[in-house]
Amino acid sequence: MTSVIEKLPHRRLEAWKWTDLRGQVSDARTGLSQVMRPQFYLPDGISISEGEGASSDSAMGNLAAQFCSMSWNVYVPANTQLDAPIVLDELTQGHMRLAIMVDKGASLNLVEYHRGSESGFANLDIHILLAEGASLERTIVQDDPKDMVRISTACIAMETGASLSQYALSFGGGLTRLETRLYGDGEGVNARINGAYLLEGQRHTDMTSVVHLKHPNSHIRQSVKGVVTDKARGVFQGKFHVERPAQFTDAEMRHDALMLSDRAQIRSKPELEIYADDVACAHGNTIGALDESALFYMRQRGIPLQQARALLMEAFLTDVFDDLEDEALQASLVDKLRTRLEALS
Repeated sequence: MTSVIEKLPHRRLEAWKWTDLRGQVSDARTGLSQVMRPQFYLPDGISISEGEGASSDSAMGNLAAQFCSMSWNVYVPANTQLDAPIVLDELTQGHMRLAIMVDKGASLNLVEYHRGSESGFANLDIHILLAEGASLERTIVQDDPKDMVRISTACIAMETGASLSQYALSFGGGLTRLETRLYGDGEGVNARINGAYLLEGQRHTDMTSVVHLKHPNSHIRQSVKGVVTDKARGVFQGKFHVERPAQFTDAEMRHDALMLSDRAQIRSKPELEIYADDVACAHGNTIGALDESALFYMRQRGIPLQQARALLMEAFLTDVFDDLEDEALQASLVDKLRTRLEALS
């Protein structure tokens, strides 16, 4: 019988070459062969049920289906405007499948708190369908112990006129991968996919995204920023796949990172695969250090060195959350970053 570990992706696969999941996991990890039981906080009028769920074409999705015969299913009725978010908490360890359907003209805020346990393993397979004119604001906060292994794969299908705003904050773990697969299944989809990671020690975060567009007039913006120090490892992989019918696509991707140690690592791979001939697509990538002239300027004005470093890193990272509409949630993300930066400095 094939073991769970033998089914895990490994570094010889192109998409996983910088995130060697099989090499990081042993039989001793808790959660490797169990079902996750998350805590759901649902707004009035929204219910959750267990059902068949959506099929997956990923190795980790298939692995989740092996242990979870049923999926958690959420349905948001057409034209529903919810006053409160759906909150997923207790995403600790084990495998979980989730399917969310946001019907025509409805809007949803989804907040996920990924907090695991020492030597734990978590694998989440999430499928979201945004029907015509639907909108989703998704916020991911990942704050695991330093040896936790977590994989979260979200497949988001968007029909005509749908919109997505996604914001992810990651502090890494033994190995963390937050993957987003976006499918533009209709014309005129609008998406913003932003993220930030702050890593110290020997923590690892991989932010991977694939945007697949098949219809005209889509507008995509992506910005991911990271700060790594000590022996931490940051990975960014982003790809825009624009098929021939997807004319008049306007898409832009950026990854910017700061390395505060010569032992830290950043691996970055932005990609454009374009078959349409009337599009505006671009990508950019920068890796550098803190601005010494800015540090000198702040120290001249009486700001201690460690505080100056923390302020510069905070300003660098937090602008990816500027467009988050929930001001209280935005403030919470900034506070979490500020607390970790103060401890890091």
